[in-house]
Amino acid sequence: RVVVLGLIVSSVDSVEHAMTRFASALALILVSVTAFARATETPLRVLFLGDRGHHQPAERFAQLEPVLAGRGIELVYTENLADLDPAVLADYDALAVFANIDSITPEHEAAIAEYVRGGKGLVPLHSASFCFQNSPLWIDMVGAQFQKHGAGEFSTEIVAAEHPVMKGFGGFRSWDETYVHTKHNPRGRTVLEERVDGEHREPWTWVRTEGKGWVFYTAWGHDQRTWGNPGFHNLVERGIRFAAGRDPAAAGPYVGHP
Repeated sequence: RVVVLGLIVSSVDSVEHAMTRFASALALILVSVTAFARATETPLRVLFLGDRGHHQPAERFAQLEPVLAGRGIELVYTENLADLDPAVLADYDALAVFANIDSITPEHEAAIAEYVRGGKGLVPLHSASFCFQNSPLWIDMVGAQFQKHGAGEFSTEIVAAEHPVMKGFGGFRSWDETYVHTKHNPRGRTVLEERVDGEHREPWTWVRTEGKGWVFYTAWGHDQRTWGNPGFHNLVERGIRFAAGRDPAAAGPYVGHP
């Protein structure tokens, strides 16, 4: 009986070891496939529009740019509104905006709309939802407008876990401004994350269609605490890839940490 029991225990241990080795091998294969896909795709080029405002976009760009450069995404910084021109935008797969620019000219508004509706990506981040306040079209394209905020450390609730942008993304926790939005545009919009505050559920991260193009927005991103967070890096990479018509899974999985 002792011998038989020993054989059974040995067999169970062998099965457990085999399953562990299989899981490790599978994880390695998935990482390798992701790395291979990223290495073989055409690099993405993103024009990053900032300003000299209190959010310090140039400093935040400096935190994000080297991370994404190593992942096949080239960010190009500008504060020149003249770059919102069809001839300039044509060289980029997506336009990211992180700024507090009060107004926009009809010509620049039309250039962005044509760019996105023609099939390119728009990635407004945080305060971009309070940019171009004279443009109802911009507010509609973003999907809402910033209204007010408090501040604190929090995490969000993922409400569309099976969406391509969210698959494999576990969320993160950071200190940030607790944005509340107004002028919501639900047309073509899928909310991906919500910030839960008591009974209030604030749409926080979303994607929406605009003609043939895609918009990715997140309210995350007030200062260096969020911009230095690996979870934010992963989320923004996923959003850029999706808005530009690429596979967000190439960003790889992310499991949040406190």
